[in-house]
Amino acid sequence: MIGNQNYRAQRSTGNPPSNWCNFIRSLISQKQPKEAILIYTRNRRNGGTVIGAIPLVLKACASLSMVGFGKALHSEILKSGVGCDVMVGTSLVDMYGKCRDIVSSRKVFDRMPERNVVSWNAMIGGYMRIGNTRLASILFESMSVKSSITWNEMIDGYARNGDMTMARRIFDSVPVGLKNVVAWTVLVDGYVSSGDMDAAGEVFDRMTDRNLYVWSVMITGYFKKGDTAKARGIFDGMGSRNLVIWNSLISGYAQNGMCEEVLDAFSRMRGEGFEPDEVTYTSVLSACAQSGMLDIGKEIHQIILEKRIEMNEFVLNGLVDMYAKCGDLRNARLIFEGISLQNSATWNCLITGFAIHGQCTEAIEFFRRMEVSAVKPDSITFLSVLSACAHGGFVEEGLETFSKMEKYGLKPNVKHYGCLVDLLGRKGKLQDAYNLVKGMPMMPNDVVLGALLGACRIHSDAIMTDRVLELVRKMNSYYSSRDDDDDGHYVLLSNIYAASERWEMARGARVKFSANGSKKPPGCSLLVL
Repeated sequence: MIGNQNYRAQRSTGNPPSNWCNFIRSLISQKQPKEAILIYTRNRRNGGTVIGAIPLVLKACASLSMVGFGKALHSEILKSGVGCDVMVGTSLVDMYGKCRDIVSSRKVFDRMPERNVVSWNAMIGGYMRIGNTRLASILFESMSVKSSITWNEMIDGYARNGDMTMARRIFDSVPVGLKNVVAWTVLVDGYVSSGDMDAAGEVFDRMTDRNLYVWSVMITGYFKKGDTAKARGIFDGMGSRNLVIWNSLISGYAQNGMCEEVLDAFSRMRGEGFEPDEVTYTSVLSACAQSGMLDIGKEIHQIILEKRIEMNEFVLNGLVDMYAKCGDLRNARLIFEGISLQNSATWNCLITGFAIHGQCTEAIEFFRRMEVSAVKPDSITFLSVLSACAHGGFVEEGLETFSKMEKYGLKPNVKHYGCLVDLLGRKGKLQDAYNLVKGMPMMPNDVVLGALLGACRIHSDAIMTDRVLELVRKMNSYYSSRDDDDDGHYVLLSNIYAASERWEMARGARVKFSANGSKKPPGCSLLVL
């Protein structure tokens, strides 16, 4: 908002180049690159080139991946004769690299009459960004002078490309004077991104100086692995916290379905004087959606309006999802229709809401609307629509929907097959369901076979029951023969038999499971009063 007001002020008064150059810098620092480019374009027509503004505008182009505008600016640079400036040349290398035009980036780099360490770092970063670690390494070895940023760029580049062995090797080679907190943080972040929390924890524990970002990374990493106790332990071990740290805790709880903990942390955070932002409210809305807490969700919605929180796509999708999953489909639809630009998540929230609350016709109707919109359905969309078709008994619509997945370049997974098997089984098309299971490109799971066996019981088809039980025996044999088998297949068997109300067979599978000394973690239900 401030940027827009300043932009209008700039348009109403003429400003000398130094002033609008400073204003462009201010806009970029406020993360408003589009406005920065608009200011440059307008003021450029009224005066000569200001060298100080060019790197800033190129930075704006890079952040927006506007390689076309960047090339036009490059042409302007050549005409004005400022291309020899090392800062301008480095900015071009960086812009092309971040726009993934590595050929142009390298051409500018090779033609620069003078380079500094920043120029080399930009070129290395460009190669790492497209996954060309070999050429990045060659450049790195060619450098006579390396800064801490050079080493960090290499560590981060290898980590982002999934080569943690090389990332660690580079880290271990960093000279003592250049191994700063950023280098340690980048390595921890790399291990967390690769899912290796043991290695991340080992490096984290060795850090003598930690920034808030690395604490946030560790909390997020443990939550992603489902280790909520260690995530909370990291949080509790902190001396001071900021909003990002609180958001890491709250979003982590939400991702793990710990809705009461989300609300407790949200309350504590506000009690300590932190003002929630869009990320916070999105996580709290997710918790309300998961637990069906409509009243609390409405309170959160009211707070968002009162605090004038920015209604970005995540907040809006969170509101649609919360209302839809809580069964208030009228409000969910109202918010949906008021969104000017829906994305796939927006559509999925509403379609899923219709499906889980039995409004199957509406789910199919919105799916058809989505198809004629500019948004492509994804795997989640199809799963929701197939589920709606199964519960509504819409066989033709279900088969048609399933067949459309290939049109959108999507491969059905076992859940999509499960919905279709359930649909066909409910309608008594047992042979079609059986043929579908036999033709699945993956091993059917307990849900698929349980649905088919249950359909056989409902329709009293003893012959098909025997054929399905043979599939169950094959699945049991497959899981029993695996080296990593942990007796979990007995639970699968029990689930299959229970789904078809074959209680004696289900009990037998559970007895075998218990006889092997195995234990199943207890489940729990949540009831909001």
